[in-house]
Amino acid sequence: MKPTGNSTAQSLGSPLRSDVAAFGSVQVTLDKFPALRQRPGPGVGQSLPNNFLKHVDEQTVAALAAVLQAIEQFGLAETRFSDWGVVAAPAFLGRATLVVALQRHGDEGAWGVSPHFIPHRSQHAVAGTISQALKIHGPNFGTGGGPQGAAEALLAGAVLLEGNQLPGIWIALAGWEPEQIPDLEGKPITDSVCRAVAFALVPPKQGSQGIRLHITTANREELNGSANGSGHDSRPTLEVVQEALSGAGKSPRKLVWSLNRSTIIELKLGLPDEQVEEPAMGHGPVGRVREFGQAGAGTEKKR
Repeated sequence: MKPTGNSTAQSLGSPLRSDVAAFGSVQVTLDKFPALRQRPGPGVGQSLPNNFLKHVDEQTVAALAAVLQAIEQFGLAETRFSDWGVVAAPAFLGRATLVVALQRHGDEGAWGVSPHFIPHRSQHAVAGTISQALKIHGPNFGTGGGPQGAAEALLAGAVLLEGNQLPGIWIALAGWEPEQIPDLEGKPITDSVCRAVAFALVPPKQGSQGIRLHITTANREELNGSANGSGHDSRPTLEVVQEALSGAGKSPRKLVWSLNRSTIIELKLGLPDEQVEEPAMGHGPVGRVREFGQAGAGTEKKR
């Protein structure tokens, strides 16, 4: 059997390149989720049925809110997303709810577990919900699963865009900071904030000076940092990606990570390749995110 199509750009023999056409970033405290479930954002978010997000995980709500924010801020309201794809990387999705589900399953058997648990708290639920909200018929799936899921999402999104020749890919990252720890009743015992970042990958345009994602193979010198005097962090995190995207435009920079000792992920912000400054290793600028917390839903303030 011979492989068909362009398998990861022939094992990354040539770079995977894409532009970031839009991005959104939110932070949500637990008490703001009831209102956000009703209206996760502008545009499509205002027309969704009131019960559309009733049973989904909080990370799904935050991720969809970030997508809708990106659509509004970058003028994509008239874009048809039907042929796009979605890749989502939540962190420990459904953990708090699972505590209660296991307890009830032990006491009452299968009848004690809600039928909504599996479709809304499993790894692919975030991507599936976003695809339903935007009426996307392209591929959608979850990746990662833990705090290091951002790398898998970036890689999978770039491969889908290139190999499947899609018009665009939504990438959504979500997680709690600090990690939400539940008690035996599923109630959180930590004061946590749910972070989410979403951005739209599209095929690259020549001369683009916005945000770009490049994934390339690495040689030994590059991995050791001797080629440019800087080392490479092992993997990107949700927090670093959030800060980098939110602070885009303030200063040209390039973030670089190594993946599996053979692949480099680069997030370039602001200038053509030959003018980008030397890599800033995993430390993004302080950015602006939309916070749904003590200051009230829809407010923004510097982090």
